[in-house]
Amino acid sequence: MAYHSRAAAAAAAAAAGGQRGFSLIEVLIALLLVALGVLGAAALQLNALRYTQDSAYRAQAALLVTDLLERMRANPDQRALYAGSIAGECAEEFDPPLSVLEQDRIDFASSVTCQLPQGRARITVDGKAVSVRVSWSQARIEGSTDDELVLAVQMGGGA
Repeated sequence: MAYHSRAAAAAAAAAAGGQRGFSLIEVLIALLLVALGVLGAAALQLNALRYTQDSAYRAQAALLVTDLLERMRANPDQRALYAGSIAGECAEEFDPPLSVLEQDRIDFASSVTCQLPQGRARITVDGKAVSVRVSWSQARIEGSTDDELVLAVQMGGGA
């Protein structure tokens, strides 16, 4: 008899439009929406980290270029000899240089190749006009090409 009364009570509740708990499909849909939200937040965080690293590389390149330009300003008589391309492997130890010019070029080359991913540089000197182009790899950002920073200045004195 108790069996019939429970069944009758359940039937009466269903007929009255009452709902007792969530169905499995509602729980799965809610779980899917939460998972999509978490994935979206994770993707946003990953992109923020990538672009933060790109910004750090750009700032580092700017510091390296301004350091080289200050060295060139301090050595105006040999400014034209700074011109050329810089690329290669990161090397921490060098033989002692023979001149200030060589030390400046070695320091700049080492800094560019060690501090920037696949870093390379090109220095162009045309009289008092000096242009320094530093580029590096953006392999961490999908679909990106190499990034570069170009700084051109007019220097006084010297050749």
